[in-house]
Amino acid sequence: MNLHFTKIFFIISILLGLSASAQIDIQTVTPSETWNENHFMFFTNRTLENNEDGSITFKKHTTKQTNTLYFCRYDFDKDSIEINYKTVNLSPEKYPTEKMDYNPFYTFYEQQRIKRGIKNFYFVVGGYGKNFDKQVNSYMKRIKSTYADTLFKKAAIIVFAWGDEGHAWRYYNGVRASKRGAADFAIFQHMLDEFVSDTTYFKTHPNDLTIDIAFSSMGNYLFKEYLEERKKQEIPLVKTYHKVILLGSVTDRRSLEKGHEFYGLNKMTDIVDVYVNSKDALLAMSAMMHLSGRLGKRGPKNEAVLEDYVNIIRVSDIITLEDLPGLGHDYLLTNDIFQHEVLENIDENLDSKNERKKP
Repeated sequence: MNLHFTKIFFIISILLGLSASAQIDIQTVTPSETWNENHFMFFTNRTLENNEDGSITFKKHTTKQTNTLYFCRYDFDKDSIEINYKTVNLSPEKYPTEKMDYNPFYTFYEQQRIKRGIKNFYFVVGGYGKNFDKQVNSYMKRIKSTYADTLFKKAAIIVFAWGDEGHAWRYYNGVRASKRGAADFAIFQHMLDEFVSDTTYFKTHPNDLTIDIAFSSMGNYLFKEYLEERKKQEIPLVKTYHKVILLGSVTDRRSLEKGHEFYGLNKMTDIVDVYVNSKDALLAMSAMMHLSGRLGKRGPKNEAVLEDYVNIIRVSDIITLEDLPGLGHDYLLTNDIFQHEVLENIDENLDSKNERKKP
């Protein structure tokens, strides 16, 4: 996989772009002026490294907090990556709250909504068990092979490629890495919160986006760490999402109850969908590590006390032999029935968004 941008331009943009007065520094590296169905957006907190041949790539194995996000475009035809924006949190001990001088989400909106007519945005925060190539290149190719003729025409899928470990016995390293990944995720969430809250902008632009985010596996722990730190810093939640999806969640079974980390998510989203798979072998190992059941395997401890915006969806009955090589943990990309439900949800999102817009 090649990384395309001018190295000299990139270094100059860093030197000229830093500003001590801004909480988040934004640097435009390579403006992307065209977009088609063979392009795929992702963002990552991985560090860049120089290769012996003079090329630059993202580090394959890392769990560091970098206080930096690169927003990139992957080209399926060329098997190459183009870095579009670099964002840096200049106050790494705090989550960002200040208004940004420039927010790339306005450009993403113009590209996807205005030029392509895309109204659905799906953000995916995966787990910790993949190096960079598998997390980005392989994952994107699997999604394209599964959804290219349907989903790609209706939605923009954007992946957060954060740190990895790769071995089950290093589980606790992944847990610790989640806190560092959450600090970098905070940059993205602040950018998105600020964009969707811009009522002045949406007076003259279509306000008909449906934005969902899916947290898979250890990504759920990253989300937990993010919410807890945001609460500690007294940063109020913003109604950003239509749906928050918790897949293969490694969090505690009480995490949706009052007093726990996922309680009150209706301030951030309209709906919370929790997928539960009792055949998830990886979550069985996680339960042994924590000495308590996991939300994604056994479901909530007391479903009766959950708020009405929370949906518990049990998928054990649809798990097939084809899902077992992933130990029942990778059904998002292996299970045809589940994939069909994802496609149906996109159409339902459009309908529900239209209903919410009616006076």
